[in-house]
Amino acid sequence: MSRGTATFAFGPEGFTYDKPNRQFKGKNIIAFPNEYVVIDLETTGLSSYWDFVIEIGALKIKNGEITDQFQQLIYPGMEIDEFIEQFTGITNEMLIGQPYLDDILPKLDDFIGENIILGHNTNFDINFLYDNYIRCLGKPFSNNFIDNMRLSRKLYPELPHHRLIDIIEKLNIEASTFHRALIDCNYTYKCFELMKDEISARYGSLEAFQALFKYQYVDLTKLKAENKDFDETHPLYNKVCVFTGKLEKYTREQAAQMVVNLGGLCENNVTKKTNFLILGNNDYCSAIKDGKSNKQKKAEAYKLKGQDIEIIPESVFYDMFENS
Repeated sequence: MSRGTATFAFGPEGFTYDKPNRQFKGKNIIAFPNEYVVIDLETTGLSSYWDFVIEIGALKIKNGEITDQFQQLIYPGMEIDEFIEQFTGITNEMLIGQPYLDDILPKLDDFIGENIILGHNTNFDINFLYDNYIRCLGKPFSNNFIDNMRLSRKLYPELPHHRLIDIIEKLNIEASTFHRALIDCNYTYKCFELMKDEISARYGSLEAFQALFKYQYVDLTKLKAENKDFDETHPLYNKVCVFTGKLEKYTREQAAQMVVNLGGLCENNVTKKTNFLILGNNDYCSAIKDGKSNKQKKAEAYKLKGQDIEIIPESVFYDMFENS
């Protein structure tokens, strides 16, 4: 069965899921435009296939000022559970009689136009929009987008978390209610504008800050262990690791150094010797065309041929260090 570009199937290995192929999705960019649209969605969960949008909020910004707004509750066609009611403050009674998403997306599309999108953890909202645009409008959502969370991680590396509430507290923005779409849009807009001012003051220009995101190639094969004693029972000992995509917690060089310090080896590309491919976030990579990097495709091909190679997400990679 399928919905939009996502495909589900039952086979010899049981239930399988192919994630949506968002090949026309816009790019996650580092930019500071004078005109943009802030977007926030409230949903019944994290999956654009299984879950539903229940509220959309959007703000049009020009030269640092709000010029227009869009807000709409959405009837999901079913009752939402108690957790979502408590988390968002949106009740089932509030949703009864509200329009379906199919009826609202054309209006939202007109509101957004070709503007760059701003959000916090924007990729979540963009994926919901993309898949529902395909389903409802028969076209992809291809606007480029800016993620306040990504900016925050670079600007405030000392923070243990970079949730919207963390940035609000960091910037001393008065706040009380969260998880309502238009309210969160306002918080996101205020954070972005204040961060722009701080970036200009700290780095001299917005362009100087943008330059910090430019990828600098590091030959991971040249890294040397910072210690001499290794735990030979560790799963990464004497194993060859390769990274792909943008890591969220550490730079690629830092993560590779962790491997080397355990007696592992790091390579720059997937080969027949590779034992682990660690997946970062591909949304920051302009070369991605169909949701997978060339390294991941190559690793999958090797695995199908029986090679001893595991493809793991970044979170699983860090789990391997908990007891080391």
